[in-house]
Amino acid sequence: MIPGFTMTIAPDRRQFITGAGALAALVFGFRLDARGTAAAAGVDFAPNAFIRVTPDSTVTVLIKHLEMGQGVFTGLATIVAEEMDADWGQMRAQHAPADAAYNNTFFGAQGTGGSTSIANSWEQLRQ
Repeated sequence: MIPGFTMTIAPDRRQFITGAGALAALVFGFRLDARGTAAAAGVDFAPNAFIRVTPDSTVTVLIKHLEMGQGVFTGLATIVAEEMDADWGQMRAQHAPADAAYNNTFFGAQGTGGSTSIANSWEQLRQ
């Protein structure tokens, strides 16, 4: 310290926002990812009942609705590909097995009808 010398730091609004933006980038500039551990172990990564990721990065979406010409397999697989930022060549779709985990949330039972497939499934797949 220099005797008789005082220093005041008073950033203006623009300097404060610029500094806060740099701090936010520093805080959010990383992520923790469980995919590496599953791939290293040679097992499929299954974060929920609808998604399976194999060690070779193939993503299989288990579709709980029947394909009846409305493009349900394509539409629901596209939602997952977008959320996972996956290449379309990695995506696969297959019918889900008979299980209560795949019940239509509108009907309370496993079934397809009333053009509910996308509206019924998109949030489950996004999560």
